[in-house]
Amino acid sequence: MKNIMLFALVVLLCSFTVDAKVKFGPIVTTEGVYKSFYEVQGDSYLIEGDILVEPALEKDMKGTARRTGRWDKGIVPFVVDDSIPNPSRIADAAAYLNAHTSIRLVARTNEASYVYFKNNGTAGCSSFVGRQGGKQIINVPDWCGSGSLVHEVLHALGFYHEQSRPDRHKSIKVKWSNIQLSAWFNFFVAPFAKKYGEFDFNSIMLYPSYNGFAKDPNKPTMTKRDGSTFEGQRNGLSEGDFAALAQMYPN
Repeated sequence: MKNIMLFALVVLLCSFTVDAKVKFGPIVTTEGVYKSFYEVQGDSYLIEGDILVEPALEKDMKGTARRTGRWDKGIVPFVVDDSIPNPSRIADAAAYLNAHTSIRLVARTNEASYVYFKNNGTAGCSSFVGRQGGKQIINVPDWCGSGSLVHEVLHALGFYHEQSRPDRHKSIKVKWSNIQLSAWFNFFVAPFAKKYGEFDFNSIMLYPSYNGFAKDPNKPTMTKRDGSTFEGQRNGLSEGDFAALAQMYPN
């Protein structure tokens, strides 16, 4: 805890001196209001690179404000932005989840809560975690493939990243010295993330050892406990992902 507070203090100082886009404050999550660092990108707020969040308002602070979290019966209505190039990417991601899990992504009719796949140009893929209530965005840049979109839909279903699990220290080491100072907060543990199963190096929700947050791209930002590196995959759900999804959305 002391180390986390030290990291938080350093990043807070850097938010004023290095990267003014990094802010600190309360955010609303599916588990309640938590204080966190987040990055401002235009009118969006991000943690961990691709998780959309919303800063908590004064009314949120008066109780245990939280997002609704789960989709009723695992049914996720969705709408696709007409301007998205190659929309078959989204159709493929939906077809994969519909074929291999109990989740059902269906074209929206008049449902109040739904996912809107939004054209994000050349920016990044990003999604809120869990059902927000009302219209919620999944950003789809030109380069985002169907596997990455499955990753983003799992965020919308309630998944956080594998490397932010509260028990991650049993499986990985974070190489803070090779992480850009203004990006340290992306590697903090998410205390509001629920654990499902064991840490899974095959998970579609895991970032690789080598990623865009590194000072030196030739060196890893994370390793296994023994010092070896690991890959990230966007080919499909692992056995652990399937088990976690079944636990999150039991039939």
